[in-house]
Amino acid sequence: MNILGIERIYYGVADLDWAARFHESWGMARIEAGRSGVDFALPDETSIHLRRADDDALPPAHVDWPGVAGDSTAREVVWGVDTDATLDAVAAELSRDRAVTRDAAGILHTADDQGHGVGFVVSRRKFVALTFPTTNSVGEHRRRNRPADGTIRRPVGPARIGHVVYWTPGDVNKAVEFYRRLGFKVTDDMSSGGLFLRCAGSCDHHSLLLQGGKATGFQHVAYEFRDFDEVMLLGAQVEAKGWKTNIGPLRHNVSSTFSWYFWNPAGGLSEAYSDMDCVDENWVPRKFRPREDPSFYGSSWTARPEHRDMPPATWRDERTAPGYAAK
Repeated sequence: MNILGIERIYYGVADLDWAARFHESWGMARIEAGRSGVDFALPDETSIHLRRADDDALPPAHVDWPGVAGDSTAREVVWGVDTDATLDAVAAELSRDRAVTRDAAGILHTADDQGHGVGFVVSRRKFVALTFPTTNSVGEHRRRNRPADGTIRRPVGPARIGHVVYWTPGDVNKAVEFYRRLGFKVTDDMSSGGLFLRCAGSCDHHSLLLQGGKATGFQHVAYEFRDFDEVMLLGAQVEAKGWKTNIGPLRHNVSSTFSWYFWNPAGGLSEAYSDMDCVDENWVPRKFRPREDPSFYGSSWTARPEHRDMPPATWRDERTAPGYAAK
């Protein structure tokens, strides 16, 4: 089934204004605001929707993350598909063993095997061509007589929604079967640490991570930025507004991304990243054993010593523990 990627995310939040302020600091464009919530659009016309936590139209919250308040979290991730025929095939497959509804806007609604709200809709995303900077390296000087683009401090925002991560306690291999039915393929296996998956219509190393652990529920959403400089500019931009880094900047071992993670008052974390591995049918999934396998090291570098060997969405002390800008 040709699922292209994440089309929309619906959050239920305890403080709508606070959560909206974070997304504005993240460089996202507010497209609508009203009594029911606030909506943000990305350049490709995918979107983020903030709703009040007590909104009866939302799927129930399904999160248990010790140390992190569970009243604000993502309630539904809506995946975009290529055609009406694919949408019908998704509905037929999932209706075999669970309730599936279709609303007036044509969105299918159901829940995965962990109870997380999941939706599907024919994608309306648009390809947005970016202009990429010219870089210099040893013996290769393509940029002449002008400074690098990254030297210019400027506001930045994400180009698109890249992936989501759920804490998945228990048998991750069992939990992944829901997504296998929809054409997702495992790209890397972290043993008890979880499984990375990509949807059929994407070459991203992963569109989804089901991560093992004792917590349950939505962990983070990741947004792709043009390049390393934009990840750095975004991090500086968001910290300057008072929002708190979890870990970053760093370079990941698995998927290769430059990444920077922030605590998000709408729920969990938001990750800014660039330079993800692009994989196809020739990619051979690897199997790692974090903390045991010398071939796995989490990140090749971290800019801040207190983040060394610390996975995202964990913390050691107050410097990296959950926290947000003052209201």
